[in-house]
Amino acid sequence: MASSARTSEPRYAQVAADLRAAIAAGDFGEGAQLPTENALCERYGISRFTVREALRRLQAEGLIRRRRGSGTVVDTGGQVLRQPISDLPDLLQYAADSEFRFVTHGIVTMGPLQADALGVPQGSEWAHLSGIRRTMEGGMAVAITDVFITSSLVPFVPLLKQGPRPLFQQLAVAAGFQIGRVEQDIRAIAAGSREAEALGVPRRTPILRIMRVYRDSAGRIVEISVSAHPGDRFTYSMQIGKA
Repeated sequence: MASSARTSEPRYAQVAADLRAAIAAGDFGEGAQLPTENALCERYGISRFTVREALRRLQAEGLIRRRRGSGTVVDTGGQVLRQPISDLPDLLQYAADSEFRFVTHGIVTMGPLQADALGVPQGSEWAHLSGIRRTMEGGMAVAITDVFITSSLVPFVPLLKQGPRPLFQQLAVAAGFQIGRVEQDIRAIAAGSREAEALGVPRRTPILRIMRVYRDSAGRIVEISVSAHPGDRFTYSMQIGKA
């Protein structure tokens, strides 16, 4: 946990941001004790008032619980989803820790703008599904996702089940192929009306957009997913190199 370099922000906001990032990264797990107010004062070189304001922010966001005599503990209510990604099993674990409820919209024909955005031929046909991923049944939304499935796999779409099991895995089992590669494009965007309503955030709130392209062992695209994640309920981490 390092002191923030965001000098344009008030000190309490910088400290809150550092603690928030540490919680999201798993440095402080669910139920873990945060450093004492005195320790935070010393670490950041700030007053007790500033520390308390930073902690007040985190408590208002539902990330910590403070009790007189017992200190401050991480208590997110299971609403922050951490996604470490280094290989395909990590993607499967991410899905196992949440659940996806979707609706099927039928077949769409890609127009020029959508085809360019997804990197597929204009005029190609895809099955379109969309839904919400939550940390648990009835829990807070951590993503709104659009899924496009290649036309050759349309007969298998009715077999797809709601719940934690990822659609790409269900398709691979049903159609008898293996996922050979997953490509990801990650960018920060502002929430539009659709994302804001689905995720329960104000319009133009910064959110994380992740587009994944799933290819079979022959390199053919079998599925494309486009997910929007609210920043305060999702963190993405990646390991590069050997542990």
